[in-house]
Amino acid sequence: MGSVVRSAGALVLAMALGGCAASQVSPQSESALADLRARLGMGQCTAELNAEVIAAQQPPLHLEAAYQCLTNAQLALSEELLADYQSRFVGRADQDYAAYLAALVPYARFELAGGDSQARLQQGRIAHARMVEFVRQYPQSQYRSEVATRMQSILEGLAQAEYDLALLDAERGQLDRAKRRMRYLQDSYPRSTAATNAIAWLLDQE
Repeated sequence: MGSVVRSAGALVLAMALGGCAASQVSPQSESALADLRARLGMGQCTAELNAEVIAAQQPPLHLEAAYQCLTNAQLALSEELLADYQSRFVGRADQDYAAYLAALVPYARFELAGGDSQARLQQGRIAHARMVEFVRQYPQSQYRSEVATRMQSILEGLAQAEYDLALLDAERGQLDRAKRRMRYLQDSYPRSTAATNAIAWLLDQE
């Protein structure tokens, strides 16, 4: 089942991220780099390939490989490439794109958490903090609007996770705890759909 979830997550990420890499990466003529790019184009993302990309020290190739690993849900490998890129190529104009991809890694973990509400809360908070950090660091980035959309998605997801956990508390007979969680949801995510549902639930308990 894990492989199915990973494949589905990879498809969602590929759809959500489509077009990013192509607009940022310029082609290289060297045969070795062409071979690496060809393998990336075939969807490869492995530790061995990562090592070759890092050894090549070609900034566009780093980003292309990081993007490919991200869309394949190989998040640790994507993080490795992006960390190396951000430390070695500090002065490049596309640092904001690298930071954007880096912010999408925890977002991907949040999405891949699926129906695990506790994991979604944990990963969602991390992802939201990373995106807030990105906006503050790159206020003029062309990716800011995309980040804002994903931040709203995270907040909705966090609210829904709180609501689901509150219902679970109620089902277990922990009514007071469920009410506290519903009130927290109402106060912390007032514009979410889950907050509306929480208000209705609380009214039903009166």
